[in-house]
Amino acid sequence: MKWSIQHKKLYNMLYNFMMKQDKNINESTFIIDNKDKLLEIINNSIYANSTKESLFFMIARYLEINCIDDDKNIKLFKEAGYKITQIIKDKENDNVQDTKEKENYRPHQYFIDILNSIDINTIQTQTMHYQYLLLNMLVLQAPVRTSFYITCKFITNIKDNDKINNYIWICKNNVFYIINNDKVSNTNIYKNNNLSYIKIEDDKLCKLIIDSFEKYPRVYLLEINDKPITQTTYLNWLRKITDVKNINNDIMRSSYINWFYSNNNITFAQKEQLAHQMRHSVLTSQKNYLKVLNDDKILCTKQDDKIISNEIISVDNKKYNKNRRDILYALNIKKVSPRENTLQKYNIKFNTIEQKYE
Repeated sequence: MKWSIQHKKLYNMLYNFMMKQDKNINESTFIIDNKDKLLEIINNSIYANSTKESLFFMIARYLEINCIDDDKNIKLFKEAGYKITQIIKDKENDNVQDTKEKENYRPHQYFIDILNSIDINTIQTQTMHYQYLLLNMLVLQAPVRTSFYITCKFITNIKDNDKINNYIWICKNNVFYIINNDKVSNTNIYKNNNLSYIKIEDDKLCKLIIDSFEKYPRVYLLEINDKPITQTTYLNWLRKITDVKNINNDIMRSSYINWFYSNNNITFAQKEQLAHQMRHSVLTSQKNYLKVLNDDKILCTKQDDKIISNEIISVDNKKYNKNRRDILYALNIKKVSPRENTLQKYNIKFNTIEQKYE
């Protein structure tokens, strides 16, 4: 029974998650010690369905190796994994967003507007810098899986690529992702090492990554106290910088693909190139991430978890900027009719040359 590197990473991720709830858990036995609780804990966690699915199958494999007579729990966790597999499959076949996606999905332009609204000179802490860097990497380059961002190390010499770990290779003024280890590494398509190299196409992003490495010399792309961040920290940072309560990496990937596919002149070769950049197939892009979006034309904002339609409440500067982005999206994309007092309050004007509000 094989225990892979991916199993070990999922094991470590779950251990770190459990440690936040109980500092006294034993790293070597925490699955066995908590096997009666883990199903409920994972189901109630913030993890996306795909992560929950992987965790359930990892636990089943762990029990198969370490508790071979525990047929009851092995079957329980396998069935939990298969149940989520079916949920994901059914949702993908319909190309529709579930409730969580509808609440937290934002179009690609929303994230571009966030980046444009941030003055890099106001970024004062290393954590704020990492959050800003992360959003740039998810917006200016086709997003890859979370596992890459939380495991990759910097290298400046290609000889340091051991073809086992994940890297960000800085080569003069160019930057490459080197993805040696992810969920598709052993598939027929991605066994080819040539597809492990993904060039950063955006010059601004290249410069930002290089400047980040020079300003904060480090081993990992995203780290705290010389250790790579956890998936939980990754999600918290993403939600902080985007100001979207339950956004996740899959939503970011979906948003990017919907934006990319919105170009009616896109060729199959371009779709395939994007798929390779995102480490999946064209079919996966179209089944898993390309979504039928909701066309509601009601502008809403959340205040204390209550929906307030067409009414903007500015609590502080951050809230003001977020509201302004939401309004611009509604005006330019959803074609909502503007209210004069809202335009004045948020200093929004119509650009007759660009034919859009800004």
